[in-house]
Amino acid sequence: MEKIESNPAKNLKRINSPEKLPLFFTKEEYNKLIEVIDNPLLKSIVEIAVNTGLRQMEILSLRWSQVNLKDNFVILNNQNHITKGKKVRTIPLNNKSINVFEELLKSKTCEFIFNLNGKQIKQDYVVKNYKRYLKKVEINPKLNFHSLRHTFASWLVQKGVSIYQVSKLLGHADIKTTEIYAHLRAEDLRQSVEMLN
Repeated sequence: MEKIESNPAKNLKRINSPEKLPLFFTKEEYNKLIEVIDNPLLKSIVEIAVNTGLRQMEILSLRWSQVNLKDNFVILNNQNHITKGKKVRTIPLNNKSINVFEELLKSKTCEFIFNLNGKQIKQDYVVKNYKRYLKKVEINPKLNFHSLRHTFASWLVQKGVSIYQVSKLLGHADIKTTEIYAHLRAEDLRQSVEMLN
């Protein structure tokens, strides 16, 4: 068997794909979706996603030991689920997410926060049901579950939160990844050029 001494592709240039704007919910679209979700478990998952920016598997892997309702944060500790960036992350909780967790705590049945009959919920259950509700409200069908994470980031940027802080909350290893939300701060740029007047 012959061995290749060097990588034949090492001198090839990588093609950069064009940047696409992230798809996110408007407040009106999100409210329509939340109103039609009559499955309390899925509704809680959606609310946690849009209020924390957690990825789907980060949410589904959450255990009660990771939630601190005294100090209002969730810790992704890479013990139960390895995060995409492989880094430990602490996510502060807003009032809405605290309320969701407190409500779920009342009916705690096992270590997994989001469970069906004491077993961790599978991704296909979430995806299938989420799509069904999305179809029901007749809004953009491309608004997949990951769009809830984009919504979290987009709404923060629109409220004036810095790209740096949003990057930290999302757990991005490189702030360049978060810069796709920068277009939402166009008003900042407009104010900057107005300085020339």
